Amino acid sequence: MRTSIVGTIIKAFEILFDGIRSLIQALSASLPYLFNVNPNTLRKEVTEQYPDPVSSRTVDDLPPRTKGLVQNDIDQCIGCRECAKACPVDCFTIESERLEETQKEWVSLFDIDHSKCLFCGLCVDVCPTNSLTHSKRYEGAAFNRKEMVEGFGRGEPPRRGDYR
Repeated sequence: MRTSIVGTIIKAFEILFDGIRSLIQALSASLPYLFNVNPNTLRKEVTEQYPDPVSSRTVDDLPPRTKGLVQNDIDQCIGCRECAKACPVDCFTIESERLEETQKEWVSLFDIDHSKCLFCGLCVDVCPTNSLTHSKRYEGAAFNRKEMVEGFGRGEPPRRGDYR
């Protein structure tokens, strides 16, 4: 299908005016910073400094269904590894062994890598003993990744006659 020269010229001017409008919007946002004009006098401030002593959130301020960092009550944990099976990003490192005298599972290593966690809650949902829960802790910043791994394990199993 052929287009007329007039139609092509009109389309070119539409594109040109759209570009000029976009340029004006971009310059209106950036020129105050370039010429050292205080942008807060032009716009309402939307950035809140962290931590803000006036409006910083405490545990009581958080909504009741807040999903914070995952924690484990190791005394309730039976070492079934259902959480590790349900986790889509492999956050868990679990090692356990069965004690001969009591036939109970001893969870010697239970590490959660919070740097991988998606806070999806699948691990909490499948835990049969409800030992895994979302805490109200949401500040998990660290300087290196090793600090993001939190251990909940019991350590070496007790020897004969030394069971809890």
